Amino acid sequence: MQQAFKAHVPNRASGLRRAGCKRPTLFTCRAAPAVASSVSADAAASWATSKGAKLERASLSTDLLTDRPLLIASADAQQGDLLLSVPDSAWLSAETVKKTTVGKLAAAAGLEPWVQIALQLLADRFGSSSNKSELSPYAASIPENLDTPLLWSDDELRELQGTQVLQTLGGYLTFFQATFQQLQSGLFAANPAAFPPSTFTLPNFLWAVAAVRSRSHAPLDGAKIALVPLTELVSHRRSANSKLAVRSAGLFGRGQVLVLEATRPIRKGEPLSVDYSPGKLDGTVLLDYGVVDATSPQPGYSLTLTMPNSDRFIDDKLDILESNGLRQSMTYNLTPDEQPTTEMLAFLRLMELKGMDAFLLESIFRNDVWDFMQEPISETNEEALCTTLSEGARAVLAGYSTSIDEDLAALRAGTHPKGSRREAALLVRLGEKEALDAVARFFEDRRDTQLKRLVYYQERRLRRLGLVDDEGRTTYDSFFKDGIA
Repeated sequence: MQQAFKAHVPNRASGLRRAGCKRPTLFTCRAAPAVASSVSADAAASWATSKGAKLERASLSTDLLTDRPLLIASADAQQGDLLLSVPDSAWLSAETVKKTTVGKLAAAAGLEPWVQIALQLLADRFGSSSNKSELSPYAASIPENLDTPLLWSDDELRELQGTQVLQTLGGYLTFFQATFQQLQSGLFAANPAAFPPSTFTLPNFLWAVAAVRSRSHAPLDGAKIALVPLTELVSHRRSANSKLAVRSAGLFGRGQVLVLEATRPIRKGEPLSVDYSPGKLDGTVLLDYGVVDATSPQPGYSLTLTMPNSDRFIDDKLDILESNGLRQSMTYNLTPDEQPTTEMLAFLRLMELKGMDAFLLESIFRNDVWDFMQEPISETNEEALCTTLSEGARAVLAGYSTSIDEDLAALRAGTHPKGSRREAALLVRLGEKEALDAVARFFEDRRDTQLKRLVYYQERRLRRLGLVDDEGRTTYDSFFKDGIA
């Protein structure tokens, strides 16, 4: 059943939420450099250091493969060594933008922090001198054509055809367009001098949103969201050599400073790196940050399972889920190399629980039923969940414009330049399909070859009562054989 495979819309910053998953409206982006130049990076570094930022054991350099500016270790470092520090006076946060005209009006309107930051960033990047703030040098260092799919061209987005990333992107664009329309009819219309229509356009707003999303990192995200100069020059790597942390600073520790710390020994000249989204799949990282670590990919597909309201036993099932800390909708990451988790299988068994198996929903079993779901319930139940997942995965696979073999051939042939958007799209597309194919094969094999060999609830119950031995034979056969009964 394909409805089991619904796009999971991830949320990093508070308020950057989904508004459905429609096909995205495609925007033609500016023809501008895709990455910051070394000149703009130098300017941003100079401005940040003037605000108190310190390159402790870091220096600016350029990636030889992509020509992107980045930070490298300026000296050998050991685990725990400080590599970079940026005080809150140099952050672009809701607190700092409140000092500007745009920021004051945005805060007074009760807008969420990420919107306040995006509007000030827009004003500093595209507005006239009267709209700009002292933060404008940082805004000027951010390239107009960011690598996040929010700003990809139509041709580039076609590389994501059929993917969960493109479906999720549609939800994002729908939400951001609706947000912009609300701002237009409200805040912008009430304050035309501060928000001139020629500057505060939808393309500029989408750029600002993309900049906020791609430059905000934990722990400065969510309600504490802030953009910190120089951190965008730290590369994304799954096997990262450093991490970001916030420390108290200043008189009586009232201020804050974001620091980059080494998590292992680092050699001089080695690029500094952090994992932008630990535990998240490559598709999510690409959507949020516009990057993929091709050297250590984390491919996969996010599967959202929802207990349907039409289920005859929905109230009982929701009560069981809630009692065990689960929700009506749960999202599980499918990967090519890992089998479905025990929890996911238990959720599926509960979803498919019906007919003669529904007696387990009786109140007498209420405290134990979730434990029962951890193992097969009946052959009918197990077959149903196998069919649901295998058919759903195959249906989604049919929606891609290329096959796994075609993608593998393109990857081997190097048809897309290293570090390019098309290569990132290919890696994510291939990773989704390999995960879907793996889960389809898992459940097809389980249904076709294992159902007769599994031990189901009734047999487990009889074994606990001592009425069935380990080979599945009843222990009371001897009663009849010996003439006892």
